[in-house]
Amino acid sequence: MIFLVVGVFLTILGCLFLFIPSKGNLPFYGYHSPRATKSDVHWRLAQKTSGKYFFIFGLLMALIGYLLKLTGQTNYFIIEMLVLVFPIMPIFILTEKKLQELDDSIGGNKK
Repeated sequence: MIFLVVGVFLTILGCLFLFIPSKGNLPFYGYHSPRATKSDVHWRLAQKTSGKYFFIFGLLMALIGYLLKLTGQTNYFIIEMLVLVFPIMPIFILTEKKLQELDDSIGGNKK
């Protein structure tokens, strides 16, 4: 059941980030990281990329949660909580990787 609820939440969050992106570095809305706040270009890319990944992984989690609910396998709260990090962590890893690629392409990482 946790996968279904969190999946729906992440899907909605992804839609918000994609269709109503944060216009600037707002404290309560948007994808925040030191790399995302480097410039306006970084910020826009972070919002677009994280929105896409929140949407994709949210749908995947919601589908898994729905299938678990459909089959009656909903009594595994502890296992779901422990496994929950695996579909969420790639969102941040992939977004940061995309921002790193942007840094490399514009030479923003040179010392």
